[in-house]
Amino acid sequence: MTRFRAFSTLAFLAAVLVTTLFARAGQAADVSLDGQAQQRLGLSFQRLAPAHQAGEVDAFAKVLDPEPLVQLVSDLETAEAAALASGAEAKRAAALHSDAGGVATKDLEAAVAQARADALKVDLLHRRLFLEWGPGVARLSPAARKALVADLTKGAAALVHVDTHNNDGQGGAKHIRIDVGDGSLRGVVLGPARAAEPRLQSSGLIVEVKGASAILLSVGLTQSAHIETASAQSGVIVPRAAVIRYQGSDWVYVKTTPDRFSRRLVLNPVPEAEGLFVAQGLLAGDVIVSKGAAAVFAAEMSLAHAVR
Repeated sequence: MTRFRAFSTLAFLAAVLVTTLFARAGQAADVSLDGQAQQRLGLSFQRLAPAHQAGEVDAFAKVLDPEPLVQLVSDLETAEAAALASGAEAKRAAALHSDAGGVATKDLEAAVAQARADALKVDLLHRRLFLEWGPGVARLSPAARKALVADLTKGAAALVHVDTHNNDGQGGAKHIRIDVGDGSLRGVVLGPARAAEPRLQSSGLIVEVKGASAILLSVGLTQSAHIETASAQSGVIVPRAAVIRYQGSDWVYVKTTPDRFSRRLVLNPVPEAEGLFVAQGLLAGDVIVSKGAAAVFAAEMSLAHAVR
């Protein structure tokens, strides 16, 4: 039975005119498959469209613990409420004291002192926001801070400290891409950080990542990141299903003629939400095997063993 199966496999490959043209050992090969073979293997194809990606500076990202910020904002809101109340009380005491002596001088002085103390506490907490979280977070409006805290609490947002060697690319940075699994998450730069990264000699950036996927950014997680720059590069987006892994590299099959496929190396793929951005080795207009690449690879390998 085993011999029969092996014979059947080779017979099928021969019948569908599968031939492998080898160059030197280790190089990619071409595979010929006629229309009947392509249909039998269930192949689907996709013509690559042009794509563009902003230039990037490689960076290092660490997810921050939001609890100190949540506590600080809560303390600030409490202090602001107390300052508002004590300020109003001091105004009432002053009015009653001047009208008919309804409030003793010492009570007025106590009310004024309390209002000043509460106002100073609010000012101190504002200063802590600047010192601990940088100007980007500190300058958020009260409504924006409240929304940020709410998102952080329910996992709909994450704050990330992003660094580069010697602050490369940080000046004027607006958006950051953080690698997570096979994809990436895009974040908005809120402003410079106040806590430096001594190993990279980087002052760093505070970045907010929003959306359902922000929950993937657990506190303390460290990931590679990329700062988007003004320069852009051209390339194509390759669907992940089209990629096979072989000898430590990524490959796709490009349809060079109606019956011939060339295994092409995917150079430096960059994960994107819709696939892999590739700037080298593949061109817009190339037709690749989007479904069934593994079957084409198996045919190529079978013929390789048969030839040997």
